[in-house]
Amino acid sequence: MRTTPVLLLAICLPGAGAKLPTATAALGDVTLETALSFGIPIAVGAVVTALDSFAMVTQGNAGLVERLGKYDRTLRPGLHLKLPFVERLSCYTSVRERVLDVPAQRCITMDNAPLTADAVVFYRIRDLTQAKYRIDDYAVGLSNLILTQLRSEIGQLSLDQTFTAREKLNQILLREANAVTTNWGIDVVRVEVRDILPSPEIVSAMELQMAAERRKRAVILESEGAKQSVVNAAEASRDAVVLAAEGERRRLEAEAEGMAYALRSVADALGGDSGDGAAAAARLLIDRAQIAANLALATSANAKVVVQGGGGGGRTTDAALYGTTLGLAHDGVEAVPPA
Repeated sequence: MRTTPVLLLAICLPGAGAKLPTATAALGDVTLETALSFGIPIAVGAVVTALDSFAMVTQGNAGLVERLGKYDRTLRPGLHLKLPFVERLSCYTSVRERVLDVPAQRCITMDNAPLTADAVVFYRIRDLTQAKYRIDDYAVGLSNLILTQLRSEIGQLSLDQTFTAREKLNQILLREANAVTTNWGIDVVRVEVRDILPSPEIVSAMELQMAAERRKRAVILESEGAKQSVVNAAEASRDAVVLAAEGERRRLEAEAEGMAYALRSVADALGGDSGDGAAAAARLLIDRAQIAANLALATSANAKVVVQGGGGGGRTTDAALYGTTLGLAHDGVEAVPPA
């Protein structure tokens, strides 16, 4: 069809038939160039249109589709169709749990002690639509929210309480963060206060205080040990005296029982059940005690005077001899009756 004008021109114009092959070849070149110049962009446009008609969402991710600049739907994992050039994927992000590192910040405790504290936040996107359209940058907003709340809570605690109230701080930060991020479509799973670091001056003062406290405890323990040692020594001395007295009492009781048994045996041997036998037994024992006392005096190295004789000292003599017999004489002093 495109060579018809050339054939007509060759028929109507003399001498044009000789130039027909040349004109036909030139027209073919122009048609190929035109086809290539229009066909390639059309093919590229078709490929781009075909690719733009699909959206692939992998597992653990989600995407938002806008139609003519307005939110239309949320894409879950899988292959989805969309209108090319009319719909676009405005957001594609992970909905798995994420970790947000909250940077350290300077805080002041209730007792005006400066320190630095940081935290780690674990969160996940519950509703991607709210996270996209209700806040510009949810990560920055969550970080600033935790920083502000952490500074506020530490300001209500003393320095000593900050070292033992981590669990309480974690619970408060989690509750307050979820109260705000619920409207952002974000669930805060866990908040952990990582480091609470006092200033170097406070750390040095705390070390001195700890050393003083340890020295105090050492002195107290040493004094308590000395006290217990004295108490133990006193109790041991008391127990020794009690045991010695108990032993002496038992010794005297045994001696008295032996003496009584001896007197009864001698009385039985001398006089039977009559009173004369008992008196004779007593006199016998007294005479033996007198002989033993005189023997002790005679054999001692010191100078001595032995007085023998009668007189009215019968009762005194008997008492002295009874005392010697019963072992009541003091050490170094012998009870000797006068003559």
